[in-house]
Amino acid sequence: MIETWFIVAIMLGVHSDGTQDVYIFEKPKEHGHFHSSMECRDFVRDNPIPIIKALAKQYGGRPIQKVICVPEENVVKFIKEQDISNLDARI
Repeated sequence: MIETWFIVAIMLGVHSDGTQDVYIFEKPKEHGHFHSSMECRDFVRDNPIPIIKALAKQYGGRPIQKVICVPEENVVKFIKEQDISNLDARI
């Protein structure tokens, strides 16, 4: 079974209901995902400017709390638990 990893950004700040803004990078590169956590981390390390620009476009000047690499199974679980209409998931 091939692992699939995605870049996920968590924005600083908490809404009044206790939630935080989470951005899932659906297509950070041509095929949209990574095949290992190391490949994902290397991409994040080597490409900070496109990541920051995408988040600035989406959230303005809000600070980024953290950018992490998440396995697909956790992304799918997160999406199923959220209101899909309020989920940002594109770059």
